[in-house]
Amino acid sequence: MGLALGWGYVLLPLACWAALARTRAVGVVVAAVLAALAVIPVGLEQEWFHSRATAESQSGYPLAAGLVVLLGTLAERRRCGPRPTRGSGQPAAGATIVIAAHSLIGLVVGLLYQLAVHEPFSPDRSELSLPTGLVVAHDSGPDRSCGLHACRRDLVIASTEGLPGAEAARRLRARLAADGWTPGPGPDGSLVHRHGWLLDKRITQLLLTEQPAAVTVRLVGPDRFP
Repeated sequence: MGLALGWGYVLLPLACWAALARTRAVGVVVAAVLAALAVIPVGLEQEWFHSRATAESQSGYPLAAGLVVLLGTLAERRRCGPRPTRGSGQPAAGATIVIAAHSLIGLVVGLLYQLAVHEPFSPDRSELSLPTGLVVAHDSGPDRSCGLHACRRDLVIASTEGLPGAEAARRLRARLAADGWTPGPGPDGSLVHRHGWLLDKRITQLLLTEQPAAVTVRLVGPDRFP
């Protein structure tokens, strides 16, 4: 059910545009732009890439898609004149209402992100940017059974150059500092950074442990952070 709703959320603008399009030239261009926009929420959900603006992208997607449909409709009106009120009038009106409702859903998604600030979350692997020569040797994957107050993701970072764990940890810490990770408030030596951008104010916590020939990294998505 959730998968069906997700695909409906992504593909609804394309379906509505199929009902609204009247010319091949404008129709193809607008459909291509809508398909490109649809790649963003799908890619973020599938972890093809990571962005701190995930919340803004997912909640803003229906607003952006609605604007593209509106611009396409205006472009066709300029080419072909006003839309006929008979025959195709009812499907067009229905598609317009659906696009407007879809845009409102985007506002609701933004509100839900505000409510999710105090919920544990599973950090993305792509939040950890590695310097050259270090690779992920093991990844526990997303935490599907989070604890009471946090979700965890454990990774083992190894060197492709045979570096000892201490040197690999030094390089990794330098890269994390360059990426904006800062020391956490506790005495455990953890690092933290903002998980999101404007709407998503959650904080990701990172714990790094040196091993003889590798580095163990624990990413933590807590439900709250002091």
